[in-house]
Amino acid sequence: MAGIRKQKSISKIFAGYIILFCVITAVLVGFYSIMFIMFINSGLILPANYYERSIETQREAISKADKVSDVMPSGCSYAVYDAKGKLMETNVSDDKATDMMNRIKNNKTIDGKKLYKYIERKDGICIVQYRLNAEFANETLRRYLPNCEVMYNYSFIVVFIIEIFIISRLFRKRLNKEMDILKQTTAKVAMENLDFNVQYSGITEINDVISALDKMKEELSDSLKKQWKIEEARKSQISALAHDIKTPLTIIKGNSELLNELDLTEAQKEFNDSILKESGNIEFYIKLLIDINKSQQSQSIVKESINSYEFINDIIKQGEFLCLNKNVKFASDVKEVSETFNGDISCVKRAVMNVLSNAVQYTPKRGRILFSVYNDDKYMHFIIEDSGRGFSKEELTMATEEFYQGDKSRNSRDHYGMGLYIAQTFVNKHGGIINLSNSEYLGGARVELTILK
Repeated sequence: MAGIRKQKSISKIFAGYIILFCVITAVLVGFYSIMFIMFINSGLILPANYYERSIETQREAISKADKVSDVMPSGCSYAVYDAKGKLMETNVSDDKATDMMNRIKNNKTIDGKKLYKYIERKDGICIVQYRLNAEFANETLRRYLPNCEVMYNYSFIVVFIIEIFIISRLFRKRLNKEMDILKQTTAKVAMENLDFNVQYSGITEINDVISALDKMKEELSDSLKKQWKIEEARKSQISALAHDIKTPLTIIKGNSELLNELDLTEAQKEFNDSILKESGNIEFYIKLLIDINKSQQSQSIVKESINSYEFINDIIKQGEFLCLNKNVKFASDVKEVSETFNGDISCVKRAVMNVLSNAVQYTPKRGRILFSVYNDDKYMHFIIEDSGRGFSKEELTMATEEFYQGDKSRNSRDHYGMGLYIAQTFVNKHGGIINLSNSEYLGGARVELTILK
């Protein structure tokens, strides 16, 4: 595979991090051991057998001393008994001293890391309790941290956990870096952006997936190019056919209109009127077909500076005319808008009029329609509200889909789905969006067209 840099399998990369983890752990163990030995040698830490050696060193002095406290090593507990078993001297409670005596009698000289030793005296015995663990030489540290080895183990565990966290983050960072290449490739393919050179990662398994995506990209690109050519040819044929139909249709309408000027019988006039009516329907369908075809074409819009007030007034006049024919009350609410905005006047007008025509169609007689306009720093907002049936939940999400037709509008020759699909296409070409909702003011549908100024 061309362009692939040196690569490894995930198992090898993982094994490398495991080896690194083991090496660092071994170094930490060595470091802690060396530091512990250095602290003992420097006297900062007392070795585990420190008290035992101190007691043995002072054994003779303890056996002869009148006052044992003067010769007893610091940190040891003791109890001195006479030959009759009477407690003579101690640095612990009486109960503790009794317990120490009982342990010696029962030969229980070990209690965890506490050990018991007795030293014979000329007039009795001295029982000594001491600890068999490393401790800090400093008395204050020894008071709050009596077991130096436990602290050593805890600190090592903390460092060990931090090591695991760091190594795992490094491994995750490495994988994420390689996975980003795969994510970028899949994102481009998903967006049908197929004109790019595939980049490969340093991991074999990821490269296998990227290689498969590369092949899929090439095949998809070829397929889409063929599809686009077929689609463009289809649109051209539909457009040419629609325009060709208009010519004989114009002749049929013209002849029918001429026939109306003749002295026809009642039946002949009825038939001729039917021809004119259906010719009008055919014209409507042809116009709709041309609009759909044009909205689907990838032609660029031609933006120009549009006079806001002239454009809005033109929409209002056409809206009033449409409402007049159906006895619907038309109202407008134009906020203070900027003098001009940029756009393709033909596309914007057709988008607004498509929505307005739909509103008139679905508003009952003596109903109401409100046309509102305002703008902000970036967008022009055109809002059409009506007092019709409004949008159903399904229509709120599906009404802008091509050829969508809700159940309540299937018997109509036009419906929200087609008109809004065309409007949305033109609005999208202007960097805008269409928002569908139901009007709180009039109770029917509410459509807001947002156009980038």
